[in-house]
Amino acid sequence: MRFILYMLFGVGGVLVALALGMVFFSDDETAEVAPQTQSIDVPAKAVDAPKSAPPTLNIEIARVKPDGAAVVAGSAPPAAMISVFEDKLLLGKTTADSNGEWVVVLEKRLGPGQHLISVAAELEDGSSIMGETSIAIEIYADQSTKPLVALLPESQTDMPVLLQSPDDDPAEKTAEAASTSTVAHIGPRSLVWQDETKLSIGGQSRGGVRVTVSANGTFFGDALVLADGSWQVTGQVDKNRNTHRLEFVLVDNAGQAVARYMLPVRTRDLQKGLDGSQLVIVNKGDALWRIAYRSFGKGVRYIDIVRKNTGDIDNPDLIYPNQIFALPKSGATN
Repeated sequence: MRFILYMLFGVGGVLVALALGMVFFSDDETAEVAPQTQSIDVPAKAVDAPKSAPPTLNIEIARVKPDGAAVVAGSAPPAAMISVFEDKLLLGKTTADSNGEWVVVLEKRLGPGQHLISVAAELEDGSSIMGETSIAIEIYADQSTKPLVALLPESQTDMPVLLQSPDDDPAEKTAEAASTSTVAHIGPRSLVWQDETKLSIGGQSRGGVRVTVSANGTFFGDALVLADGSWQVTGQVDKNRNTHRLEFVLVDNAGQAVARYMLPVRTRDLQKGLDGSQLVIVNKGDALWRIAYRSFGKGVRYIDIVRKNTGDIDNPDLIYPNQIFALPKSGATN
Protein backbone atom coordinates (compact mmCIF):
# COMPACT_ATOMS: atom_id res chain seq x y z
CA MET A 1 0.00 0.00 0.00
CA ARG A 2 2.82 2.42 0.86
CA PHE A 3 4.51 1.50 -2.44
CA ILE A 4 1.34 2.36 -4.34
CA LEU A 5 1.23 5.76 -2.62
CA TYR A 6 4.79 6.46 -3.69
CA MET A 7 4.05 5.45 -7.30
CA LEU A 8 1.07 7.80 -7.38
CA PHE A 9 3.49 10.65 -6.83
CA GLY A 10 5.11 10.06 -10.25
CA VAL A 11 8.41 11.90 -10.30
CA GLY A 12 7.69 13.01 -6.75
CA GLY A 13 7.73 9.34 -5.78
CA VAL A 14 11.45 9.26 -6.50
CA LEU A 15 11.96 12.27 -4.25
CA VAL A 16 9.97 10.63 -1.48
CA ALA A 17 11.88 7.38 -1.83
CA LEU A 18 15.20 9.24 -1.60
CA ALA A 19 14.00 11.18 1.43
CA LEU A 20 12.79 8.03 3.13
CA GLY A 21 16.18 6.51 2.54
CA MET A 22 17.80 9.50 4.20
CA VAL A 23 15.52 9.20 7.23
CA PHE A 24 15.28 5.48 7.72
CA PHE A 25 18.77 4.33 6.79
CA SER A 26 21.01 7.15 7.99
CA ASP A 27 23.12 6.62 11.09
CA ASP A 28 23.52 10.37 11.75
CA GLU A 29 22.46 11.39 15.25
CA THR A 30 20.66 14.70 15.76
CA ALA A 31 19.13 16.44 18.76
CA GLU A 32 15.59 15.50 19.73
CA VAL A 33 12.61 17.82 19.66
CA ALA A 34 10.46 17.73 22.80
CA PRO A 35 6.68 17.97 22.22
CA GLN A 36 5.60 21.60 21.81
CA THR A 37 2.37 22.61 23.54
CA GLN A 38 1.30 25.86 21.91
CA SER A 39 0.09 26.64 18.42
CA ILE A 40 2.08 28.90 16.12
CA ASP A 41 0.64 32.13 14.76
CA VAL A 42 1.31 32.22 11.03
CA PRO A 43 0.26 35.46 9.29
CA ALA A 44 -2.33 34.71 6.64
CA LYS A 45 -2.08 37.12 3.73
CA ALA A 46 -4.61 37.61 0.99
CA VAL A 47 -4.23 35.19 -1.89
CA ASP A 48 -4.63 36.82 -5.30
CA ALA A 49 -5.80 33.62 -6.96
CA PRO A 50 -9.14 33.15 -8.74
CA LYS A 51 -11.92 32.23 -6.37
CA SER A 52 -12.65 29.17 -8.47
CA ALA A 53 -9.17 27.74 -7.91
CA PRO A 54 -7.63 28.85 -4.59
CA PRO A 55 -4.12 27.56 -3.89
CA THR A 56 -3.94 24.57 -1.56
CA LEU A 57 -1.27 22.98 0.59
CA ASN A 58 -1.70 19.24 1.17
CA ILE A 59 0.10 16.67 3.30
CA GLU A 60 0.01 13.28 1.62
CA ILE A 61 2.76 11.23 3.28
CA ALA A 62 4.15 11.27 6.83
CA ARG A 63 6.50 8.54 7.98
CA VAL A 64 8.10 8.37 11.44
CA LYS A 65 10.61 5.91 12.87
CA PRO A 66 10.54 4.76 16.51
CA ASP A 67 13.62 6.93 17.17
CA GLY A 68 11.73 10.05 15.99
CA ALA A 69 13.31 10.45 12.55
CA ALA A 70 10.60 11.60 10.15
CA VAL A 71 9.80 12.65 6.59
CA VAL A 72 6.76 14.59 5.35
CA ALA A 73 5.66 15.01 1.72
CA GLY A 74 2.78 16.57 -0.15
CA SER A 75 1.68 19.02 -2.82
CA ALA A 76 1.49 22.81 -3.11
CA PRO A 77 1.63 25.52 -5.79
CA PRO A 78 4.89 25.21 -7.81
CA ALA A 79 7.89 27.08 -6.34
CA ALA A 80 6.14 27.61 -2.99
CA MET A 81 8.45 27.75 0.04
CA ILE A 82 7.29 24.99 2.44
CA SER A 83 7.86 25.20 6.20
CA VAL A 84 7.20 22.33 8.63
CA PHE A 85 6.95 23.37 12.27
CA GLU A 86 5.69 22.53 15.75
CA ASP A 87 4.53 25.48 17.82
CA LYS A 88 7.17 28.15 17.03
CA LEU A 89 9.93 25.63 16.27
CA LEU A 90 10.89 25.22 12.62
CA LEU A 91 11.59 21.57 11.82
CA GLY A 92 12.44 21.81 8.13
CA LYS A 93 12.01 23.80 4.89
CA THR A 94 12.01 23.08 1.17
CA THR A 95 10.70 24.45 -2.13
CA ALA A 96 7.96 22.74 -4.14
CA ASP A 97 9.15 21.60 -7.58
CA SER A 98 7.63 22.55 -10.93
CA ASN A 99 4.91 19.94 -10.42
CA GLY A 100 4.06 21.29 -6.97
CA GLU A 101 5.50 18.26 -5.17
CA TRP A 102 7.59 18.67 -2.04
CA VAL A 103 9.45 16.52 0.50
CA VAL A 104 10.82 17.62 3.88
CA VAL A 105 13.15 15.49 6.00
CA LEU A 106 12.86 16.80 9.56
CA GLU A 107 16.18 18.27 10.68
CA LYS A 108 15.75 16.97 14.24
CA ARG A 109 14.31 13.78 15.65
CA LEU A 110 11.02 14.01 17.54
CA GLY A 111 11.32 13.13 21.22
CA PRO A 112 8.95 10.80 23.12
CA GLY A 113 5.47 12.20 23.62
CA GLN A 114 2.63 13.65 21.55
CA HIS A 115 3.49 16.12 18.80
CA LEU A 116 1.21 18.28 16.64
CA ILE A 117 2.99 19.23 13.41
CA SER A 118 1.79 21.93 11.01
CA VAL A 119 2.79 22.97 7.48
CA ALA A 120 2.73 26.42 5.89
CA ALA A 121 3.66 27.69 2.42
CA GLU A 122 4.85 31.09 1.19
CA LEU A 123 3.82 31.58 -2.43
CA GLU A 124 5.69 33.41 -5.16
CA ASP A 125 3.45 36.48 -4.80
CA GLY A 126 4.42 36.78 -1.13
CA SER A 127 1.13 35.46 0.29
CA SER A 128 0.97 32.60 2.79
CA ILE A 129 -1.32 29.60 3.20
CA MET A 130 -1.63 26.96 5.88
CA GLY A 131 -2.05 23.24 5.34
CA GLU A 132 -5.63 22.02 5.57
CA THR A 133 -4.55 19.26 7.97
CA SER A 134 -2.09 18.87 10.85
CA ILE A 135 -0.06 15.79 11.70
CA ALA A 136 -0.60 14.18 15.10
CA ILE A 137 2.35 12.00 16.12
CA GLU A 138 2.94 9.95 19.26
CA ILE A 139 6.50 8.74 19.90
CA TYR A 140 6.88 5.99 22.50
CA ALA A 141 9.71 6.00 25.04
CA ASP A 142 10.78 2.40 24.48
CA GLN A 143 11.82 3.09 20.84
CA SER A 144 10.65 -0.40 19.92
CA THR A 145 7.03 0.57 19.26
CA LYS A 146 6.10 2.02 15.90
CA PRO A 147 4.89 5.64 16.33
CA LEU A 148 1.26 6.53 15.78
CA VAL A 149 0.78 9.06 12.94
CA ALA A 150 -2.53 10.59 11.82
CA LEU A 151 -3.73 13.52 9.74
CA LEU A 152 -6.11 15.77 11.69
CA PRO A 153 -8.38 17.95 9.51
CA GLU A 154 -9.41 21.41 10.70
CA SER A 155 -13.05 20.65 9.90
CA GLN A 156 -15.04 19.02 12.70
CA THR A 157 -17.04 17.03 10.14
CA ASP A 158 -14.04 15.32 8.50
CA MET A 159 -12.55 12.25 10.14
CA PRO A 160 -8.84 11.88 10.95
CA VAL A 161 -6.80 9.68 8.64
CA LEU A 162 -4.55 7.11 10.31
CA LEU A 163 -1.26 6.91 8.38
CA GLN A 164 0.75 4.75 10.75
CA SER A 165 -0.06 2.76 13.88
CA PRO A 166 1.74 0.67 16.51
CA ASP A 167 -0.52 -2.16 15.33
CA ASP A 168 0.90 -2.03 11.78
CA ASP A 169 2.46 -5.49 11.85
CA PRO A 170 2.79 -6.96 8.32
CA ALA A 171 2.86 -10.50 9.68
CA GLU A 172 -0.37 -10.00 11.62
CA LYS A 173 -2.06 -8.35 8.64
CA THR A 174 -1.08 -11.24 6.38
CA ALA A 175 -2.45 -13.75 8.87
CA GLU A 176 -5.65 -11.76 9.23
CA ALA A 177 -6.12 -11.54 5.47
CA ALA A 178 -5.57 -15.28 5.14
CA SER A 179 -8.11 -16.06 7.82
CA THR A 180 -11.59 -16.99 6.58
CA SER A 181 -13.28 -16.00 9.82
CA THR A 182 -13.53 -12.66 11.62
CA VAL A 183 -11.72 -12.50 14.95
CA ALA A 184 -14.29 -11.61 17.60
CA HIS A 185 -13.57 -8.65 19.83
CA ILE A 186 -15.35 -6.61 22.49
CA GLY A 187 -14.35 -3.47 24.38
CA PRO A 188 -16.19 -0.93 26.57
CA ARG A 189 -15.54 2.73 25.70
CA SER A 190 -17.82 5.01 27.72
CA LEU A 191 -19.78 5.28 30.97
CA VAL A 192 -22.73 7.62 31.66
CA TRP A 193 -24.86 7.86 34.80
CA GLN A 194 -28.60 7.85 34.03
CA ASP A 195 -29.50 8.60 37.66
CA GLU A 196 -27.97 8.10 41.12
CA THR A 197 -27.70 4.31 40.77
CA LYS A 198 -28.26 3.47 37.10
CA LEU A 199 -25.19 3.37 34.83
CA SER A 200 -25.05 3.01 31.03
CA ILE A 201 -21.98 1.42 29.45
CA GLY A 202 -21.29 1.80 25.73
CA GLY A 203 -18.75 0.02 23.60
CA GLN A 204 -17.74 -1.57 20.30
CA SER A 205 -17.61 -5.20 19.28
CA ARG A 206 -16.90 -7.41 16.27
CA GLY A 207 -18.08 -10.90 15.45
CA GLY A 208 -21.07 -11.26 17.79
CA VAL A 209 -24.75 -10.35 18.11
CA ARG A 210 -25.37 -9.77 21.82
CA VAL A 211 -23.44 -8.42 24.82
CA THR A 212 -24.02 -9.60 28.39
CA VAL A 213 -22.51 -7.73 31.32
CA SER A 214 -22.08 -8.88 34.92
CA ALA A 215 -20.94 -6.75 37.85
CA ASN A 216 -19.15 -8.52 40.69
CA GLY A 217 -20.51 -11.87 39.52
CA THR A 218 -24.13 -10.66 39.34
CA PHE A 219 -26.12 -10.00 36.16
CA PHE A 220 -25.90 -6.31 35.22
CA GLY A 221 -27.63 -6.16 31.83
CA ASP A 222 -27.51 -7.17 28.19
CA ALA A 223 -28.14 -5.64 24.75
CA LEU A 224 -28.08 -6.41 21.05
CA VAL A 225 -25.10 -5.35 18.96
CA LEU A 226 -26.05 -2.80 16.29
CA ALA A 227 -25.02 -3.02 12.64
CA ASP A 228 -21.97 -0.77 13.19
CA GLY A 229 -20.76 -2.95 16.08
CA SER A 230 -21.83 -0.53 18.82
CA TRP A 231 -23.86 -1.49 21.89
CA GLN A 232 -25.09 0.02 25.13
CA VAL A 233 -26.01 -1.79 28.34
CA THR A 234 -27.72 -0.17 31.35
CA GLY A 235 -27.87 -1.57 34.89
CA GLN A 236 -27.67 -0.87 38.61
CA VAL A 237 -24.38 -0.22 40.45
CA ASP A 238 -23.78 -0.59 44.19
CA LYS A 239 -21.90 2.59 45.10
CA ASN A 240 -21.17 1.26 48.60
CA ARG A 241 -18.46 -0.99 47.18
CA ASN A 242 -14.97 0.47 46.72
CA THR A 243 -14.18 -1.59 43.65
CA HIS A 244 -16.13 -3.40 40.95
CA ARG A 245 -15.34 -6.19 38.54
CA LEU A 246 -17.26 -5.80 35.29
CA GLU A 247 -17.20 -8.70 32.85
CA PHE A 248 -18.36 -8.28 29.24
CA VAL A 249 -19.25 -11.34 27.19
CA LEU A 250 -19.95 -11.25 23.45
CA VAL A 251 -22.08 -14.12 22.14
CA ASP A 252 -22.86 -15.27 18.60
CA ASN A 253 -26.12 -16.41 16.98
CA ALA A 254 -25.74 -19.84 18.56
CA GLY A 255 -25.48 -18.33 22.04
CA GLN A 256 -21.79 -19.23 22.34
CA ALA A 257 -19.33 -16.82 23.96
CA VAL A 258 -16.87 -15.62 21.31
CA ALA A 259 -15.07 -12.82 23.20
CA ARG A 260 -14.67 -11.56 26.77
CA TYR A 261 -13.39 -8.39 28.42
CA MET A 262 -12.67 -7.83 32.11
CA LEU A 263 -12.80 -4.24 33.43
CA PRO A 264 -11.75 -3.47 37.03
CA VAL A 265 -13.40 -0.24 38.20
CA ARG A 266 -12.96 1.91 41.29
CA THR A 267 -16.07 3.59 42.67
CA ARG A 268 -14.12 6.84 42.97
CA ASP A 269 -13.63 6.79 39.20
CA LEU A 270 -17.33 6.24 38.59
CA GLN A 271 -18.22 9.09 40.95
CA LYS A 272 -16.44 11.55 38.64
CA GLY A 273 -19.43 11.20 36.34
CA LEU A 274 -22.14 11.90 38.92
CA ASP A 275 -22.12 15.59 37.90
CA GLY A 276 -23.33 14.57 34.44
CA SER A 277 -19.90 14.26 32.84
CA GLN A 278 -19.34 11.45 30.35
CA LEU A 279 -16.63 8.99 31.36
CA VAL A 280 -14.30 7.43 28.81
CA ILE A 281 -12.43 4.15 29.14
CA VAL A 282 -8.92 4.03 27.71
CA ASN A 283 -8.48 1.23 25.17
CA LYS A 284 -5.25 -0.31 23.91
CA GLY A 285 -3.56 2.05 21.46
CA ASP A 286 -5.50 5.12 22.64
CA ALA A 287 -3.83 8.50 23.01
CA LEU A 288 -5.36 11.55 24.66
CA TRP A 289 -5.48 13.46 21.35
CA ARG A 290 -7.37 10.55 19.78
CA ILE A 291 -9.91 10.49 22.63
CA ALA A 292 -10.28 14.29 22.34
CA TYR A 293 -10.82 14.13 18.59
CA ARG A 294 -13.35 11.32 18.94
CA SER A 295 -15.21 13.24 21.66
CA PHE A 296 -14.93 16.89 20.57
CA GLY A 297 -13.76 16.85 16.93
CA LYS A 298 -10.49 18.56 17.92
CA GLY A 299 -7.39 16.66 19.00
CA VAL A 300 -5.88 19.71 20.69
CA ARG A 301 -8.66 19.56 23.28
CA TYR A 302 -6.75 16.76 25.01
CA ILE A 303 -5.51 19.62 27.22
CA ASP A 304 -9.07 20.05 28.53
CA ILE A 305 -9.18 16.35 29.44
CA VAL A 306 -5.90 16.71 31.35
CA ARG A 307 -7.29 19.69 33.26
CA LYS A 308 -10.49 17.81 34.09
CA ASN A 309 -8.49 14.84 35.43
CA THR A 310 -5.49 16.50 37.06
CA GLY A 311 -5.45 14.01 39.90
CA ASP A 312 -5.39 10.98 37.60
CA ILE A 313 -3.09 12.01 34.73
CA ASP A 314 0.51 12.39 35.92
CA ASN A 315 1.93 12.46 32.39
CA PRO A 316 -0.30 13.15 29.33
CA ASP A 317 2.03 10.99 27.25
CA LEU A 318 1.48 7.97 29.49
CA ILE A 319 -2.07 6.62 29.73
CA TYR A 320 -2.99 2.98 30.12
CA PRO A 321 -5.80 0.61 29.12
CA ASN A 322 -8.78 0.57 31.54
CA GLN A 323 -8.04 4.00 32.98
CA ILE A 324 -11.25 6.05 33.30
CA PHE A 325 -11.31 9.79 32.65
CA ALA A 326 -14.10 12.35 32.86
CA LEU A 327 -14.75 14.52 29.79
CA PRO A 328 -15.43 18.23 30.11
CA LYS A 329 -19.14 18.82 29.62
CA SER A 330 -18.71 21.43 26.90
CA GLY A 331 -18.77 19.78 23.50
CA ALA A 332 -18.78 16.21 24.79
CA THR A 333 -20.66 13.63 22.77
CA ASN A 334 -22.91 11.15 24.55
